Parts: sequence; structure tokens; C-alpha cells
Amino acid sequence: MASPGGSRFTVTAILSGVLLAAIAAGAILLAIQLRPDAPIRFAWGEPEGVDCPEGVGTPACFRFVVTNLGNRPSDVRCRASAAEGARATFLNGSPTYESVFPVEPGGGLELTVKVDPGVTGTAPEPSFSCRAV
Repeated sequence: MASPGGSRFTVTAILSGVLLAAIAAGAILLAIQLRPDAPIRFAWGEPEGVDCPEGVGTPACFRFVVTNLGNRPSDVRCRASAAEGARATFLNGSPTYESVFPVEPGGGLELTVKVDPGVTGTAPEPSFSCRAV
């Protein structure tokens, strides 16, 4: 038969362990909440040649997928350009695109850039860059 002092020690040890685990979990959650936000970065893939939408009047269009790699929502501003005297613009007719709504963390945008041929008559792949605003 177990002594009453032995079972009391077991219960005390178990409760102490649970208390220590709760304190540790609370400290970890507090540290996560207090960590500084990382700078928001956007990444984009290689241009993919696509058919231009009807009525655009441009022979070449390219699609870029832009992804928010940050840990909070952010607006994004992207810029397109083309070499060899060609002109690269978004479907809004401007070489610059700014998001209307913030892009969620891990979320993305699919942007289309149209390239009007330069003096050589060819439409080269556009250059593309984005940043958080």
C-alpha cells in the first residue's frame, strides 16, 4: 500500500511540470508577438509569353506572377521596361503598376505586360521589378 505522502509528492510533481510547461508556452507566445516585423519583400517569376487580350493592339504580351514574401499585407508597385527601343507597359498603358488593394502574405498577383516592338520590329522580353509601398 502506497503512503499518503508518496501520492501527494507525485501530484505535486505533475502539477509543477504542468505549471512550468504553461509558463514556457506563455513566454514563447509573448516572444512571437513582440518580434519585429520583417521587411516586406516581393518576388516575381520569369516572364511567360501569353496571348494579348483582345483589343490591346500589341503583338506581344508577357505574364509575371508577383508574390508577397512578407509577414503582413502590403501594397506593391511594379515597373516594366524593354530594351532595343521597344516600349513595355501594363494593360493600363503605363510602365508602372500600383496595386489597388494590399497583397496578403503569401498571396500573389498576376500581371500582364504588353511590349510594343522597337525599331528592329521585334518585341523583346521585358524587364520587371517590384517593391512594397
